[in-house]
Amino acid sequence: YERRETGQAMREIMALADLVNQYIDEKKPWAMAKSPETLADVQGVCTDGLNAFRILMIYLTPVLPAMSAKAAQFLNLPAMRWEDIDHPLVAHTLNLFEPLMTRIEQSATDALLAATQREAQAMHQAQQPIPIEKTATATTTPPAGDIEPIAPEISIEQFAAVDLRIAKIVHAEHVEGAAKLLRLELDIGDDKPHQVFAGIKSAYAPERLIGRHTVMVANLKPRQMKFGLSEGMVLAAGSDQGELFILSPDEGATAGMRVK
Repeated sequence: YERRETGQAMREIMALADLVNQYIDEKKPWAMAKSPETLADVQGVCTDGLNAFRILMIYLTPVLPAMSAKAAQFLNLPAMRWEDIDHPLVAHTLNLFEPLMTRIEQSATDALLAATQREAQAMHQAQQPIPIEKTATATTTPPAGDIEPIAPEISIEQFAAVDLRIAKIVHAEHVEGAAKLLRLELDIGDDKPHQVFAGIKSAYAPERLIGRHTVMVANLKPRQMKFGLSEGMVLAAGSDQGELFILSPDEGATAGMRVK
């Protein structure tokens, strides 16, 4: 968590959960309770399982705070706290158990995926340029290979002055009254997200951007705009036809890395 590697943290927690499930499956307390010879050991196995559950929920508290609060209520604890990890519950009264999550049926998942696919297809079609019929007065498409002219040369010192960073888009939303802008919150690993107004509304739905990594100019002087203070710039490629494509790093790049 301190290194902001939430995905790695989730993988390690799931590995621990698998070990707990394996332990419970090997002990089979539901079967032990049926035999007089092992009945006395059932409470010990259940105590181990409940304490393992407690530790896992402490680990998950930063990402599942609502579920953590429900687990604390069941375990009759004021809260799930890191400092309590090494203090197991013994001789402790629990509250009545209530399900922490609602089971999702496969049919509901299939319907959600189908709706998402339809939405993605509709969005893709909406982003396609509208065909223009050729007429005698229409401007012809530039020959293949024609590009926008290269800008004047700069020195390596000038380029080094531009601080490009990998940024994670933690929030994105429409800007009321703005035809082209989206308001983004970008995490580059420092104390708080940076607010950036980006002219990419025609190409991206806000909800599709959240969680993506991109490249931002981190040391661009903040600019006061009509809709708020813009604290950087997102890099994107574009064409004369109005197409826009925000830049994304290869897999493995994390928020805050400098682009060199």
